[in-house]
Amino acid sequence: MAGVGFALRRLAQQDTLTAGVRAYAHAAVISSGPWLLTILALGGVDLIGRGLLEPEALRRFSLVVIYNFAFSLVTTGPIVMVVTRRLADMIHAREAAEAPGMFLGGLAVVLALQSAIGLAFYGFAVDMRLAERVLAVVGFQLVGGIWLAAAFLSALKSYGTVSASFALGMGCGFLGAALLAPAHGVLGMLFGFTAGLLVLFFALAARILAEYPGPALRPFAFLGEVRRYWEFALVGLLYNAAIWVDKWIMWLGPGQLTTAGAMPSNPAYDGAMFLAYLTIVPAMAVFLLAVETRFFERYLRFYRAIEAHATFAEIAENHRGILRELGEGLRNLAVLQGVVCYLAMLVAPGLVGMAQGGVEMVSIFRFGALGAMFHLLLLAVMVVVAYFDVRRLLLSIAAVFLVLNAGLTLGALQLGLGYSGYGYCAAALLTLVYAYSMTASHILRLPYMTFVGNNRGLR
Repeated sequence: MAGVGFALRRLAQQDTLTAGVRAYAHAAVISSGPWLLTILALGGVDLIGRGLLEPEALRRFSLVVIYNFAFSLVTTGPIVMVVTRRLADMIHAREAAEAPGMFLGGLAVVLALQSAIGLAFYGFAVDMRLAERVLAVVGFQLVGGIWLAAAFLSALKSYGTVSASFALGMGCGFLGAALLAPAHGVLGMLFGFTAGLLVLFFALAARILAEYPGPALRPFAFLGEVRRYWEFALVGLLYNAAIWVDKWIMWLGPGQLTTAGAMPSNPAYDGAMFLAYLTIVPAMAVFLLAVETRFFERYLRFYRAIEAHATFAEIAENHRGILRELGEGLRNLAVLQGVVCYLAMLVAPGLVGMAQGGVEMVSIFRFGALGAMFHLLLLAVMVVVAYFDVRRLLLSIAAVFLVLNAGLTLGALQLGLGYSGYGYCAAALLTLVYAYSMTASHILRLPYMTFVGNNRGLR
């Protein structure tokens, strides 16, 4: 699934002044596309909307978007993880004929699952006009489809089309919401933003179906893989819930605001955390473009040499190559993100001021940026674990992150609002320590685990 990384690396190696800039820009969009452009578009609409709508109306629009992205990420997580693994198996076997059917079948499952959730929540729980309810449900469905489409993006080579799709879709959403707000209020903003999501989803779907031409064979065959890859399904659920659980807890704590009768939020915490997540975009691009591709080359060399009956000395040398590449990659990632985090913490008051946030957001943003650094490194470690197919370890990491983020956020909340953000930061750090120690133990013994530990014939 690292195919687009190699294509972008070839772009970066071209002998032009802009090749590197374009490669890293595409990598940023592909690695962080759905939430990156949504946060930027949402922030832009929010700034413009302050002069066009009442605060309560603008908050209702923002919360619909936030709720749609939060809960669609969690509900689609299990499906997306299983689809990702199944697609990776197809690509490895060079038998991707069922990819179009799997995309359409997965989309049908996502739409059915999210219809039940969206209709129940927006149809009965919240206090909104009928047209707003309909647009909220449609947006919820589209975001779920975008998460599913994102599972196919890293396997595509047409990075330009993917980046253009995100830019076009979210640009339409931003402009549509801004233009329709003066005359139609929240309804107009929801319509414009949903139209942008529609453009984005169909552009991505068209690219996927063009990349994998052919009939839609066995669209629901991937559901049979859920039993085989149930650990991945649980990882998708637990990890995505762990990302959002601190926000959910803060929504119900002191400082909450309830909108539309059933949509609690914590504007200061949410705004600071969304800003903090933007600090990891450069490092995410570097991970996709440089770290993962170099590691993957060493990974392939190690296992292909074994398949070719390599000697013990060759296997040991390839093992050292994996360790060396991982060490250098993670160190470079940590240094880059550490510098970005430090600079972000220094200019925190200015950033929060530009976002028109209150002074209480500064402390939250600083701890959010520090936590995002640990979270980025944790994600990198989890990707490495997934490559080695140590599913139970991956599941334990996701579970630890969920429990720690929930528990430590609750604990920080008891200490007072001045400690907001401490829980997420500490949870990300402690989970990173656990994940790194367990993963290092496995990779240091990789030859043994390859021949003995993962040999089912010896169990």
